[in-house]
Amino acid sequence: MSALAWWLIPLVATIVAVAFVALRSRPAKPSTPDDGMDRMRRMQQAMERPLPGSDPDHAPDPDRPQDHV
Repeated sequence: MSALAWWLIPLVATIVAVAFVALRSRPAKPSTPDDGMDRMRRMQQAMERPLPGSDPDHAPDPDRPQDHV
């Protein structure tokens, strides 16, 4: 019986630790509906912006050497 107790202690501690980490790592919920709508509006504005380098008006000049980092 004592061997079973020695195996249960780390098992229970591991389960409690996993539950604690899972609960703490959840994303925070918006505090107000206005805050949530503001976050959604900012995300939509970011999604509407073109990606860098995808604008055909600002295509690189093929005759000019490009700086590569």
